[in-house]
Amino acid sequence: MPILAIASTKGGPGKTTLAVCLADWWCRQGKTVTCLDTDPNRNLMSWIGKRADDRLTCRAVGEEDVITEARSAKTNSDVVIIDVAGFLARGLLYAVGVADAVLIPCRPAKGDVIEAGRTQQQIQNAADLSGRSIPHAAVLTQVNRRASVTTHSRGQLSVLGIPTLDADFPLRAIYQAAWYQAATPLELGDNAAAGEIEAVAREAERLLGAR
Repeated sequence: MPILAIASTKGGPGKTTLAVCLADWWCRQGKTVTCLDTDPNRNLMSWIGKRADDRLTCRAVGEEDVITEARSAKTNSDVVIIDVAGFLARGLLYAVGVADAVLIPCRPAKGDVIEAGRTQQQIQNAADLSGRSIPHAAVLTQVNRRASVTTHSRGQLSVLGIPTLDADFPLRAIYQAAWYQAATPLELGDNAAAGEIEAVAREAERLLGAR
């Protein structure tokens, strides 16, 4: 079963939000999902770690254990999602190295675009080490779809040779509200968020299928 790493060398682009939304969506589609939280701050664990049931498991792992834990989880899950802490260099390399595909969350901002390029380089390093290609793509987060900087950021990602999903996550209060309430946007009944999450999930599934 596929392993999806959600990775960025930069903090704050929405890795944990993306992990929660995708895990919740796939569970609602009847899939079993295991989430691995590599961040010492345990943000993913604090958000959904207490929700463990037959379809969703979330556990904290150290960076040295990422490969072993991901491969173990793969044996009894339909999808494994690794939330990768950007400041853990080895953890990031291990996570993308064991992954079948990688999503790079990226806000429409110069610093995030630059870090997306650095993350892609880490993915290429892992691919060279493992002797295989690792499908990956950026996904824009906290987006104002009407702002010119969004179009500019997509253009810059293209110049850097970073594939980018058509779907994105706009800057809307529901995602912050879900975090504070330890809920998911789908649990809060936000129909717009449901459409946004589904669109990203469908593209992520195609990316995983390309492995």
